[in-house]
Amino acid sequence: MGKKVQKSICVFAAKFMLDQVTRLENEISGALEADDIEYIHRMRVASRRLRNAFDHFKDCFPKKKSVTWQDDIRQITKSLGSARDLDIQIERLSQLYDESLDPAFKPGYQRVLLRLKQRRAKAQIKVEKSLKKMQEERSLEKIRLGVERISMNTEDIYLYTPSLYQRAFTAINTSLEDFLCHEEYITSPENIEELHAMRIAGKKLRYSIELFAPIYKQAMFPYIQIMKEIQNQLGNIHDDDIWISWLPKFIDKEKVRIENYFGNTGPLEKLLPGIEFLIEDRKNSRTAEYQAFLTTWQTLQDENAWATLKEIINAPINIEAALQHLTKEEDFDPEMDIVEVEEEQQKEEEDTAEAAVEPIPESVEEAADDQNAWIHLDEPPPTP
Repeated sequence: MGKKVQKSICVFAAKFMLDQVTRLENEISGALEADDIEYIHRMRVASRRLRNAFDHFKDCFPKKKSVTWQDDIRQITKSLGSARDLDIQIERLSQLYDESLDPAFKPGYQRVLLRLKQRRAKAQIKVEKSLKKMQEERSLEKIRLGVERISMNTEDIYLYTPSLYQRAFTAINTSLEDFLCHEEYITSPENIEELHAMRIAGKKLRYSIELFAPIYKQAMFPYIQIMKEIQNQLGNIHDDDIWISWLPKFIDKEKVRIENYFGNTGPLEKLLPGIEFLIEDRKNSRTAEYQAFLTTWQTLQDENAWATLKEIINAPINIEAALQHLTKEEDFDPEMDIVEVEEEQQKEEEDTAEAAVEPIPESVEEAADDQNAWIHLDEPPPTP
């Protein structure tokens, strides 16, 4: 028998995770079409929120299934990463390339933009391959079935038990400590790797706050906004660091391309002014973003923001109200429950395989009738 956990905790997790699975499903078609960069952005965020929830509620799911599901979601996040980073670079450079830009700089900007768009087209191929594989393997469907089984017929279960508050405290406090351990490095702008690590830790803290925000009512909303601002500032610093590091290498690669094509490096001279100006522009941007981050951080320190956050998650809960519902509390054994899930999944797969086998029509007329049966429907036949 597996290790038991309060069912109310798992129901809370399942409801949140079900919402993230739905968000992922809703963005797939847009991410495949790639007409709007926000589809991939929203899909990537939803995948990270889902992974974060798995981290905090591991004991609500069978170990083997949980590992498989987390690997599937991790692959989605990874496949979208390169495409999203390139989208950000292309968008930023397109914003910088305007009428006020010195004409002497435009050829360099145009060449960088061309190469970024070429790389983005290749990244889209990987996105499509990954998402289609996910659809073929029905990864999201299996996760959906797993979390739906937990949240089904649970309207009478009281969620906000002392155990849930304890779990929220542990999750947020641990994420906060991981985030604050990078504070000692922020006073030096040269600490590129540490600032980037702080950005990642801040992102996990924000997702943990968002996950448990409902149990604190309005108290967490300011901290969600705070973490968004910090995340944006550290993200802009990181993006500028990437530009500053990558552009000199870009010049070297472009020099080789030009020399191989023309037999000399003469045409490179037309590109250098713009690329070199772009490097300086990103350095100036990095300095400004870093100073803005330090100002924000000092303001938060003056307001004792982090100590206040700890007070919020440490605050006593309405024990009396919670205890009234504990008599209805149920234990939940994920390892036992998965037997029913697997049986249902197997039945669905058998139904799908059976539906995929087309019967041989008894006559040409019957075949025509079968084909025409769908002509006047707005949607294709339902998938089992």
